[in-house]
Amino acid sequence: MTGSTQAMEISLVLQGGGALGAYEYGGILGLFDAMDAEEKRGRQIALKAVTGVSIGAINAACVVGASGRNDARRRLGELWNDFMIRVPFLSGDIALLGVPNFYKFWPSWTALYDTQQLLTTLPKHVSFETLNASETAFVVTAVDVESGELKWFANRKVGRIEPIKIEPRHVLASGSLAPQFPWTEIANNAEERHYWDGGIVDNTPLGAAIDAFTPEDRIDRLLVVMNLFPVKAKLPTSYAQVNDRVNQLRFGNRLRQDAENARLISDLLSTIEQLTQYAPPQLRKEINEKYGSYKQVKTIEVSLSGDENYSDADGFRDFSRQGVEARRKAGHALTFEKLAPVFAAERAA
Repeated sequence: MTGSTQAMEISLVLQGGGALGAYEYGGILGLFDAMDAEEKRGRQIALKAVTGVSIGAINAACVVGASGRNDARRRLGELWNDFMIRVPFLSGDIALLGVPNFYKFWPSWTALYDTQQLLTTLPKHVSFETLNASETAFVVTAVDVESGELKWFANRKVGRIEPIKIEPRHVLASGSLAPQFPWTEIANNAEERHYWDGGIVDNTPLGAAIDAFTPEDRIDRLLVVMNLFPVKAKLPTSYAQVNDRVNQLRFGNRLRQDAENARLISDLLSTIEQLTQYAPPQLRKEINEKYGSYKQVKTIEVSLSGDENYSDADGFRDFSRQGVEARRKAGHALTFEKLAPVFAAERAA
């Protein structure tokens, strides 16, 4: 490595988690500030991919569907301003009645809410023309209700994922969390398919984020994963809290398993690279042909659940102005504090 003269690529992974996405909003701002500071020191940094699920997909669309970091900051701010519930008391449970510009209570045989207003909200804050033309890969996931298959929606080819034209409906599909929200219909050629939230199967799409990196030796690759779910929590005292705790355990532990697998694979590739120099020429050629396209990646998990205010029982549903602002500030501080020393270490290596 050659310190600050070596280019760096970053892929960002954003989980689903309802109102906890405000942590990601702040975390993205913290990441941008860290990137700005590093570029002022002379390092070239590229945001290669932003992958997301559910509220993470919505945040990701604001980032990739922007002309630059400052524009993304503005778009995220205006989006979350539209989502805020302005009430004179702090109770996240009021979101059970609906969230402005997002969803409203409208029970049917298969869901409790109607989410169609999000199809109007998204184009206000996301330039889909910019998103589809962006050099940064945008990848979100949804689950086909009937086939059970995980579907990837991407603006450009990433690994084996073929690109499509991303529209608001693809982002909504990624956030159609059952059984509360209805499925989203998307035309596939002449056939209509029905999709639920991708987090049902995979709440942290790491694979696509890794595949988006450039397979070159002289690049530092940083996978930034924002974790919304804590390991520990207080004993639930209501049905809603039990449901929240189940989601914390389901989504948080899956992330830790996936992140650990990514680290193990990167370590394995490093070991193969070191051993290859001692192999005979023919074996060395075969190893390079088989493993040369794989990339060593440094995974940085930003634990947004490190916020001391996380114990709020209604965190998933707290779209109040006070709640959103508190989580934004906490997400910014936690992310910048986590990444600043990482960038410094990479610079000094």
